[in-house]
Amino acid sequence: MGTLIFYSLIGGLFSLIGGFVLLWKREITQALTTPLLSFAAGAFLGAALLDILPEALEIATDPQLVLIWMLGGFILYFVLERLLMTYVYKHPNAQNSHSDHTETLPILLILGDTLHNFLDGIVIALAYVVNPAVGLVTTLAVAAHEIPQEIGDFSVLLHQGWAKKVIIAVNVLQSLTTLPGAVLGFYVGHLFTPYLPYILAFTAGIFIYISASDIIPEIHHKAGHKSFYRVVIPLVLAVVIVGYLTRLAHA
Repeated sequence: MGTLIFYSLIGGLFSLIGGFVLLWKREITQALTTPLLSFAAGAFLGAALLDILPEALEIATDPQLVLIWMLGGFILYFVLERLLMTYVYKHPNAQNSHSDHTETLPILLILGDTLHNFLDGIVIALAYVVNPAVGLVTTLAVAAHEIPQEIGDFSVLLHQGWAKKVIIAVNVLQSLTTLPGAVLGFYVGHLFTPYLPYILAFTAGIFIYISASDIIPEIHHKAGHKSFYRVVIPLVLAVVIVGYLTRLAHA
């Protein structure tokens, strides 16, 4: 169990390296806000469509049900965002503005990434139970292909004006959710196995929503009619990196 806990910590915390580099060079990061947001959008789309969803379809017995769960994740996050905008981030005396929409992004992002990290912990545990060596390989693969996504997390929170210490604390805490996921997966992983593809698909739907509904509209708002290459290239680059790391991980 001690080895598995160590693996889960590596899987969760090692992926934060890219985000820490962003904070270390924060002055440069602030000058590259729009490209970094584009990178974040590409990272979430790539994670959803090139990694999480294909994995769910590969292990599922009913591919159509996988797509229904993905749609469910998308719709649930739409409903959650409307609830937050209506009852939590409410400005009764203000006119509707673009910020009324983007202020809900951090909490949606944190919830989605926390669920993903928790599932990563379960996956690491299931691989470890089969063979500790396979568990280690799975851990390294999880950490490696999550680096672009974590860069996306840090980019979005920096753009929202969060303090450096708060960003670090939040991302470390959500990355540590691999630990309870690994412990739960070790003891009752056999109970999760039949439902894992559908929970993964649900997570993919969440990431698609965050990218398409929140981050990409914010990119259009910030860039306006300018900066074609500064917007398009980072998004495509993030998708390519996630796809490449995913192929390495599965290899």
